Amino acid sequence: MKPEFIEFIGNVRKRRSQKFRNQLYVFLMCLLVSVFLWILVKLSREYYYTINYHINYTHVPPAYKLTHVSDSALTLNLRVQGYDFFTDRFFHYTSHTYDLDLSSIKVKAKGSVYKGYLLTNPIGYEISSQSRFQNDLLSTSPDTLFFEFERRRK
Repeated sequence: MKPEFIEFIGNVRKRRSQKFRNQLYVFLMCLLVSVFLWILVKLSREYYYTINYHINYTHVPPAYKLTHVSDSALTLNLRVQGYDFFTDRFFHYTSHTYDLDLSSIKVKAKGSVYKGYLLTNPIGYEISSQSRFQNDLLSTSPDTLFFEFERRRK
């Protein structure tokens, strides 16, 4: 097979005949079809996709002032189809920010500091359900967000 391939390459350098051009066109068309089918196979698989969301905290309870947050980003690990992964990564620019409503957080006094927490798994499911393609949420990181508040002075 090697000598035939070397002869084929050698024919490229020589003056091209009609027969050679036809063979070259057939070869290029077969190559194009095979690359297209390979891409379809690759995009039909499932992939694991990690997305980092920046969190904006909104609606802090009116009696409190937010002083410390354990994390300002939420990492979602998703299982997606290859086509969805490809289009989201290369064609659709989306701002990966999420506004987290703190109005329903329960605040407890710990000395002079007021503390609260939220589990991130329900937040991850909410973000995942708002995306434009079907996916499975595998995990969220961190698993809990901790907050520290201080009382507003009147």
